[in-house]
Amino acid sequence: MNKKKNNLILIVFMFIIMGVMAGAENLINIFIPIFKTEFALDNSMIGTIVSMGSFAYLMFTFIGGLLSEKFGQKKVFILGLSAIFMSLVFYRFVGGYKSLLLNVGLLNVGLSLTAIAINTVIPVVVLSFQAIIMSLTHFFYGAGSAAGQAIGNTLYSNGMPWQNIYTIFAGVMLVILIAFLFVKVPRIETLEEEKKVSFKDMFKNKLVYFYICGLGFYIIAESGTFRWLTNYIIDTYGYSQSKSGMYVTLFTIVFSIGRLLGGFIVEKLGYLNTVIGSLAIGVVLYAVGLLLGANGLMLVALSGFFLAITFPVVLVSMSGVFKQNATSITGTIVTCATTINMLGQMLIGRLSDTVGTYHALFVIPLSLIISITFLTLIQRQSKVCSVDD
Repeated sequence: MNKKKNNLILIVFMFIIMGVMAGAENLINIFIPIFKTEFALDNSMIGTIVSMGSFAYLMFTFIGGLLSEKFGQKKVFILGLSAIFMSLVFYRFVGGYKSLLLNVGLLNVGLSLTAIAINTVIPVVVLSFQAIIMSLTHFFYGAGSAAGQAIGNTLYSNGMPWQNIYTIFAGVMLVILIAFLFVKVPRIETLEEEKKVSFKDMFKNKLVYFYICGLGFYIIAESGTFRWLTNYIIDTYGYSQSKSGMYVTLFTIVFSIGRLLGGFIVEKLGYLNTVIGSLAIGVVLYAVGLLLGANGLMLVALSGFFLAITFPVVLVSMSGVFKQNATSITGTIVTCATTINMLGQMLIGRLSDTVGTYHALFVIPLSLIISITFLTLIQRQSKVCSVDD
């Protein structure tokens, strides 16, 4: 089998993996209200679970990079897929807060290892059209998330226990894991690294702080919507699990479409210009949707289209702003931004218990406004300032 065919098979597998693991990861979005009832959890505990999942993802993204360098991407793929499979199996045995917390952590370990393997393999096996392949990869993630939530919501509404739904996804993941053992993955040689900038010098540049805040507060909004919207609708309006899950699925669908199409728009209008304008539309739809109450839920769902391009485009823009050490600076920014998100999700959970889920969700449009503010500062300052100044 020639190299070109091997790479094509690998790319197809990566698309499939992204879709299935997204579906498995985001089942929790529709099951949070069920977990709250079944395990007597409050919103603060749910916030902690979501935040600790993010922490596990963050830590093993770093560890996954080291493992990839030492053992190769295929072994990291297998380790990640195995962790996801085990987590999906263990959901059948979850019996309370601590076991759910640990299992969400294990799932995020698998997700992070698999993601780091995919992100480092694509640039090697795809020498041209990398932007399109990355867009398609993100699209399959979004499509898988939407499909997983729709399937989970439908099966649960038709009487299937949530444990069985996770077991079905475990079976699908096992098939993928076994099949992937026969897929050839190229070994990626590590190039000699450029001289890294020190943390002291890095944090002398105010653009680093602007990026941390701009990206961090955006992630609060994106992750918060996926995790809390179903819970918000059920707690605030008393809708059924099926009807509430429908809005989250719709948000995910339009979000996926926005991420797929957004790349083409960005190339014509410019990176940060497009992101800032798109976020402005998104925050207006989101805020108006919340203010309109039950009648505005469709606007909240449709806002996903305008939020979708932010994360990947902001990451790409860093390589243009930071002329040297872009990789290490980007990694530091994402790490700090993820920490902001962890705190944000805990805040939403705490506020949901103290002031109610309706008022707590206004953290999301507020976070988007803060994000727009810092991205605007980046747009203005990046023209006169760089990390080398």
